[in-house]
Amino acid sequence: MKFFIGQVMPYITVTIFLLGLLWRAWRWTGALRIHNITLSPFARNWADTIGIILAQILFFWNPWKFDRPLWVGAWPMHVALAGVLGGHVLGIYFLGTQFTYIGLSVAASKQASVLLGQLIGVVFLVALLYLLYRRIAIEKVRAVSAPSDYLHLLLMLAIVLVGDLMRFLPSAELEYEEARHFLAGLFTFHPVPIPDNWYFIIHFLLVQILMIVFPFSKLVHPLGMLWERWIVNRPYQDTPLGLPGVRLTLSGPAGGSTGSKGV
Repeated sequence: MKFFIGQVMPYITVTIFLLGLLWRAWRWTGALRIHNITLSPFARNWADTIGIILAQILFFWNPWKFDRPLWVGAWPMHVALAGVLGGHVLGIYFLGTQFTYIGLSVAASKQASVLLGQLIGVVFLVALLYLLYRRIAIEKVRAVSAPSDYLHLLLMLAIVLVGDLMRFLPSAELEYEEARHFLAGLFTFHPVPIPDNWYFIIHFLLVQILMIVFPFSKLVHPLGMLWERWIVNRPYQDTPLGLPGVRLTLSGPAGGSTGSKGV
């Protein structure tokens, strides 16, 4: 079992993950756009468009304006997720010494890495619990929730909970060196046995399940948001396709429009 989880399943997972994202991109780009769609805020140029998209990513202004209780949970959760991903990459690559580049000693850097990871892990866990509570306790949210919404939240909660246990329980801790050695083997296609730490094995397995599910679920919404914002906030300069087989003409003194079918 450990051999499959640590040395076989990762390659299956990454293959499904990448092919799933390509499938998503194919579906999005293949959608027929019969007319230009521009919604507020109206971008005058590409700089405006990029600014709108970045502001949406950084501040989640739509939930802030229209659903403040959702923003209270969603924004910290996504910030914590970004922190977890960045912390994993930097912490494992630099073995916890990444803060030496801002003047800390090696020992202080490793301690800061641990404390920051613990803080972000707690914020992530609390935000996910809050979002799960909303789906259960608020009737209008519960009414539009599918079983998959609960399963996705429970899966992420399990991943974060196990990760937090590895941060707070000395018996569950995994050294940076062990994690880097294991992951380096996967990236170089020379896999080595997964560390003999059942907390890490469960954590790694759950992350792989999440990656497999991700492209085919609502969890892909961050990428969908980028695509949707590109459609509705970009400055259009091209002519839309129009309805297939339909030609619009202007007629009458008032400039009213009439439609006539083309051949």
